[in-house]
Amino acid sequence: MFFYIIRRINLLVITVTALTVIGFFLRSRVAGDLALDGNVFSNYADYVLAIAQGNLGVTSGTGQPVLDEILTVFPATLELCFSAFILSIAIGVPIGTIAGMQRGSSLDSTIMGISLFIFSIPVFWLASLVMMYFALNWNWLPVTGRLNLLYEIDSVTGFMLIDTLISDNPHSQDAFYDALKHLLLPTIVLATVPTTEVIRQMRNHVSDVMKQKYIKAAASKGLSKTEIIMRHVLRNAIPNMIPHLGLQFSTVLTTAMVTEAVFSWPGIGRWLINSIYQQDHAAIQGGMLTVAIFVVTANVLTEILTVVINPIRRKELYAQH
Repeated sequence: MFFYIIRRINLLVITVTALTVIGFFLRSRVAGDLALDGNVFSNYADYVLAIAQGNLGVTSGTGQPVLDEILTVFPATLELCFSAFILSIAIGVPIGTIAGMQRGSSLDSTIMGISLFIFSIPVFWLASLVMMYFALNWNWLPVTGRLNLLYEIDSVTGFMLIDTLISDNPHSQDAFYDALKHLLLPTIVLATVPTTEVIRQMRNHVSDVMKQKYIKAAASKGLSKTEIIMRHVLRNAIPNMIPHLGLQFSTVLTTAMVTEAVFSWPGIGRWLINSIYQQDHAAIQGGMLTVAIFVVTANVLTEILTVVINPIRRKELYAQH
């Protein structure tokens, strides 16, 4: 397992290096602020050193360092992504388990049919639809932003729910509920696609577990269906879900850009779209590089976590050597 982790870390380093090479040449070609007719390797080394020191340039729109603006907007994106990710797991795992336990039944067909229909809905169309009904027509939830302007909450962590809870503002509790209401609609929209994927993957893994002999042995011992699910099915199916969940988090992060644009959510996706409109090359390059490195790092850590907690995966690795 040690060598497997080393290989994953090497893969991470190689991928990040490739991203910096692409970023270096794009910056040279588009912005024209690096001279390729000089010593390319020296220029690339300076570029990587600047990135390692957190120097991603200065935005042409505000004149502020790119890194400072990314650190301001990225927590909003992470808060939205984590909320959608947790919601998709909370809904997808139990429904996928039910479908897997009754694979081939009419209930299974109904669940998978509805999942396929929801998966086919474009995110921007669904976002516009829920905004029109829940926010504009029925006035149940806020339309845009993260918090009502009436509340003055200092940004400490960048995560609005946490900042409202730790704030010494006398109305912090009301601000927390207000932030929760602002978060609800974009979270539901963003969680739609990954929820259907979690349902499909969980159904497949539960169905595979149900075919194992130890399930039949547990049933022959007189264990109830609930005991079989809790002791055997979930215990063996969920570890196999972890790699898929890592990929789903990457999908959520990239889909968040569309959701942020529709709901005017002040995250890195909306910030990047504004940078594209303004042709702010330094901001585009710094933002894309940050998102790409975060996604690659999350995927590698997920793979390593899978090996650490899944004994079957560890046995497969040992068998390969």
